[in-house]
Amino acid sequence: MHLRTFEHRHAESILAANHRLKKEIERTLTDLDLDFTSTGFADRNRPHQLTQHAFLRHGWRTEWLVSKRTSHRQYFDLYKDRVAIEIEFSNRELLYRDYIRFLLAESEGSLDVGIIIVPDPGRHAAQPQPRNGRPHLEDITDDLNSLRNTILVPIWVIALS
Repeated sequence: MHLRTFEHRHAESILAANHRLKKEIERTLTDLDLDFTSTGFADRNRPHQLTQHAFLRHGWRTEWLVSKRTSHRQYFDLYKDRVAIEIEFSNRELLYRDYIRFLLAESEGSLDVGIIIVPDPGRHAAQPQPRNGRPHLEDITDDLNSLRNTILVPIWVIALS
């Protein structure tokens, strides 16, 4: 996979302090072979599952509890060494839930950097690909630039193609 990134609040720089972990994330994502063009429900979930399993092989934990203080339990897709990963391949609206999760975990003192992984399927296509409600790097860039005074959590966004 090819990676295109955006950092909010120096997230990549903060993550670079743990060079081993940053390289592990990049290598894990680069080694993936995902197909974002599937239309069936089970096929659409497959990239998410493959991504999660790739990180599990490196000791990441899945469905990590964000906070014990909230009555409605929230979970990160992946968590390791104070870094949380949210995988958003299907629905742009879920990004707002991710931002809130990152804010909550940071306020609890359990998060240094949040990472959002999104598809970038049209990057190498001859014609632009339909968005179909999927999140894109530009969506998050716009959100985080607009909310820069509200979302103070360092977030590293990675688009895969």
